[in-house]
This record gives sequence, structure tokens and C-alpha cells, in this order.
Amino acid sequence: MQIGKIAFAAALLWAGVQVPALAGGGCSQRAIQPVEIRNAFNMAAKTRDYLEQSGAKLALVARAGADLSEHGLRYTHMGAVLRDHPAGRWMFVHLLNECGADTSGIYDEGLVNFYLDDLFAFDGVVLIPTPELQDRLSAILAGPRATQLHHPLYSMIARPTATKYQNSNQWLLETIAMAQAPEGSVHTREQAQQYYASRGYKADTVRIGDFQRFGAGFTRANVRFDDHSSEESGTRRYEVASVRSLARYLETTQAIIAKAVITLDGPPREPLKY
Repeated sequence: MQIGKIAFAAALLWAGVQVPALAGGGCSQRAIQPVEIRNAFNMAAKTRDYLEQSGAKLALVARAGADLSEHGLRYTHMGAVLRDHPAGRWMFVHLLNECGADTSGIYDEGLVNFYLDDLFAFDGVVLIPTPELQDRLSAILAGPRATQLHHPLYSMIARPTATKYQNSNQWLLETIAMAQAPEGSVHTREQAQQYYASRGYKADTVRIGDFQRFGAGFTRANVRFDDHSSEESGTRRYEVASVRSLARYLETTQAIIAKAVITLDGPPREPLKY
């Protein structure tokens, strides 16, 4: 696993904060505004408080990196956060696209970094898995098996029933399937996909029109359409592993025992949408 290594401005060095690779975006050279730093620290503190009070050893946390309201979606990216990670307490393990390129890596990062990614909105949803899933997923993500199902070729709209590319939510979904399946039965991405399909996983669909597709296909290295079916191309509706579909799968398999939305204002509350 990797740790983001691009430093912010010198003003952040006291906190040990580092710039993460962006999940689906380019590496921006713009200055981080003080309000963003303050909001990220506040969100990290509130998330940490909720996690400590929950008694969990692992949770799944999603953030709103972009405005996906036209697709009926709120959150863009989910990672797993481990209480007792070898790199520190409450560390994220998640897949991040590397600066808008067509590759990705698995990164260990702290709570503040998770919320310092040019977010659309400062709120996050926390899902607490069952104790059994926490134990099994923690054992995977705290060691070398964290990268077992990682595929470095990245596409934001990677098809969740194909293995040519992978996006961040798909990697987490496949890794969760490995943790849920009988011990030793899932070793490959194909096996993980077969497992979650057999347990009722349903992808979300996003509509990408001709103009949007032309722009994405020819100007963005991290968007690929060639793993999708001809039917999807014809209707311009593409299956994707979204935060919502991942949360829906976890609820379908009765793998969640608690959930909450963390915001800058007010106490944690029940999520209204994913």
C-alpha cells in the first residue's frame, strides 16, 4: 500500500497532512483555502468521535466529491477506516485514482486527508458493519491482502461485472465480497464478482449523453467505455459501482448494524440518500 506524498503548503506541515491522489480528478495546483482546512479538520474530529463512541474496529465512510444530483446520487467515493491500523489509529484504506490518469493505487490515509479532496460538500456517511464482517475485513485490509483484488487500470465508470478496469467503490465491493465469502473461496476479481452477484448486488446506472461521452472519452484518461456492453452504449446508460449500490448491497446482505451522516453542523443523523 502507498501513502500520499505530495505536500500541501508549508502551513499544513505542522499537522502532517499530505495531499491524497484524487479519486477521479486531476491534481489541482490551486491553493487550499483556510476554510477548507478548517472544515476538513472539523469533519475528521466529528467522524472520529462517532467512530470511537460506536465501539467499532472498522467502518465504511463515504464522501461527496462531486455533484451527482443529476444521477440521483449524493456520495461519490467510499473507503474503509480501521481503528487499529499498523499506520495509526483510524486510518483509511481506499483506492484512489492517480491525478486523473488511467491508473490507481491503494492508499493508507488519515481522517483529515479523506476530507481534503476538493469536495462538493462537507458531509460524510458512516456505515458500521456487523462484528464478523469488521473482523474479517480488518484482517484483510491491515495486511498484504488489501491489494489482492486491486487492478491498477482505472475508469470512473468501470463496469462492476467486468475486470478490464476498476474504480474505488468497485475495489471495496470486491474486497468486501472476499471478506463475506467462505474463507479461502475468493481469490480473484471474477470470483468476487460472482459472489456478490449471487447475493443480489445491483449496480446503479448513470446516463452519459453523446456530448458528455465524446468529451470524457477523448480528454480524460480516467474514463473508459470499452468494458461496457453494446446495449449500454446504445442507450447511453452505463452500469457503475456507486456508493449507493454498495450501501444497498450491504443492507440487502444484512451486513450493517448502524449508519449515520456526519455534517459540520448538528449531531449525527440517519442518512436520507446515498
